[in-house]
Amino acid sequence: MTEMWIELLPVLLAMMISPARTLAVIVLLHTPRSTTTALGYVGGMASAMLLQGAGLGAAMSLVGLTSDERSGDLAIFVGALFVVGGIILLAGALKIATAPTSGGGSLASVLDRLEHTEPAGAYKVGFGWLFASPKQWVFVLTAVAVIFAAELRPVGSLGNYAVFTLLVQAAYFVIIGAYAIAKVRVGRLLDTVFGWLRGHLRPTAIGLFVFFGIVFLIKGFSALN
Repeated sequence: MTEMWIELLPVLLAMMISPARTLAVIVLLHTPRSTTTALGYVGGMASAMLLQGAGLGAAMSLVGLTSDERSGDLAIFVGALFVVGGIILLAGALKIATAPTSGGGSLASVLDRLEHTEPAGAYKVGFGWLFASPKQWVFVLTAVAVIFAAELRPVGSLGNYAVFTLLVQAAYFVIIGAYAIAKVRVGRLLDTVFGWLRGHLRPTAIGLFVFFGIVFLIKGFSALN
């Protein structure tokens, strides 16, 4: 199981470290129903991941990819997924580098709309943010495949994926919990973080995408060779 989590680590970090989603959480903590709204958003993301994992796991079982006699095929599949994930991340870095900084589809406009979001709306935003993202589907499929490759019992596979889902959102739960306990002090810190992230979002996101893209490609090609 330790080897499985080492294999999952790049996927976990790539999904966990998201400047844009962190900005969204900070914005939602400044809405009238701050903690409830932010928790709704994080709950939406977790729900999307659980639904994606259940659907993809069922699909892999139906095609027989998770059977014991196809363990070699599953290993190749995992390697190919890492390669695909690496390509998607590098393409994402290029997209961010060439994307407009303002306008209706920009991050700034999305963050502005979040300032007036209620908890139910925040849940829908969090759910849709992950559920509609091809990159997130590839990441979830990679995580599910890695867990299946560990050949655990069904309960163990489900439990480990649930833990993986919670860990992806762990930083957001920490931020929300700290804000709920010490609103004034933590709020000032979050305002500072928000200002820095918003001012440096493009280079930060490009750097993270390129870094994890290279890591994914190295892991994928190593598994395929």
